[in-house]
Amino acid sequence: MPSKRVFASPLVHEENLYIIGGCDERGIPLDCFEMFNTKQKKWHRLQNMPTKRAAPAVACHGTKIIAVGGVSESQHPLNAVEIYDIVDKKWTTVEPLEHKLLGISSVMRDGKAYFMGGMSADTSPFDMFVELDLETNKWQKLPPMPTPRYATSAFVVNDKLYVIGGRQGKIPCVALEVYDFEKRQWSTLPDLPSKRVFAMYATDGMYIFSVGGLLQPANQGFSDICEVFHIEKGEWTVCQNMPTKRGDFAIGIVGGKLVCAGGLGNDGKPLKAVEVFDVASNTWVSVTDIPSSHCSCSYTMLNDQLYICGGLSCRGPSNSMEALRFS
Repeated sequence: MPSKRVFASPLVHEENLYIIGGCDERGIPLDCFEMFNTKQKKWHRLQNMPTKRAAPAVACHGTKIIAVGGVSESQHPLNAVEIYDIVDKKWTTVEPLEHKLLGISSVMRDGKAYFMGGMSADTSPFDMFVELDLETNKWQKLPPMPTPRYATSAFVVNDKLYVIGGRQGKIPCVALEVYDFEKRQWSTLPDLPSKRVFAMYATDGMYIFSVGGLLQPANQGFSDICEVFHIEKGEWTVCQNMPTKRGDFAIGIVGGKLVCAGGLGNDGKPLKAVEVFDVASNTWVSVTDIPSSHCSCSYTMLNDQLYICGGLSCRGPSNSMEALRFS
């Protein structure tokens, strides 16, 4: 990447990978906005965001990229909402959130952007669930989440929204909840079997995976736990442990299998290790290390490849980018 940074937000549009915001080596939020063209294999600097921020919630529809909330230069939550037009190549500021929040999660469904959760400056978790109308740039409130929290993972599967994990202040949240868009109502599913901070989550459409994280109390160190929720059966299974104890890593489904890459280990250093889980056989295997160590990185899936960008390496903030694919 042109810029070294941690806590940036990734987003995919067509064949392009966008990296939005983040922090520099001093922990100061950035207004950087850069795009990687996967066909040309070339980075492009784009117009900077109007607001410097780290870890904004992001979404994309048509030619619009939306950045919502995040952490400001003063290290406080933001309510700023800005939209980038890919055709016009410029940012505009629209109606802000009702509250200043960080740790908001986002999903896209049927051309609509949904945002949920968040934490305010006094560390209070929020049950916010809102939709941004991209025609009018106006917010619509939806039924709030049953459990207020921030830094959750969210997935749309079979036209339902699954929200899992997150935190309430410094306390890990074990709730798994699902929103039925047709019925416009939430349901509560079985909690995560174990409490962990910085656990990572992914789904293949049949299972939701919960892997690693920092055990509670924290002096127990990072975890190798692998828990799998069967969406159709509605139940959790505790599976074979991951070979490496870690948290804050990159995760994705590549070639139909769960991939966990990098992260932070119990020696306090960013990792290069990559491990792959096959749910059918309940087995893990190690594959080639990432060329660079990464934690607190940006990661996303594109064309069945896991892209890992920036984050913290053993040498400090990184601008390295790698992609893993299976042949």
